[in-house]
Amino acid sequence: MPHKDKVVGRAWRKRWWASLSKERKRRILDVQNRRIRKVREFVAKYKLEKGCKDCGYRKHHVALDFDHIDGKKELNICFAKSIAQAKKEMLKCDVVCSNCHRIRSFERQYSKVKK
Repeated sequence: MPHKDKVVGRAWRKRWWASLSKERKRRILDVQNRRIRKVREFVAKYKLEKGCKDCGYRKHHVALDFDHIDGKKELNICFAKSIAQAKKEMLKCDVVCSNCHRIRSFERQYSKVKK
């Protein structure tokens, strides 16, 4: 159960982590790294399958971004801890290349200023 007070919770987790053996810490970190690697691979594959919605680019996943268009952005997809969490956030997004993403963002911002 999470602590109501963030400072108390942080102190508790710090003491708990310090109490673990080096072997236990290594196992925990290995599990976390495997899980995060799976999420990153899933996200990269998804971006390449979709490609840029505006220009069709799909050569490398690093050049593709998620453009949040629907709903409120809850987190950056790159920080997702699970595939389910990533999928939930991806439903609010279009996949676009970096150039198209910058153009879209500029036009959204400019249209607000122009009015």
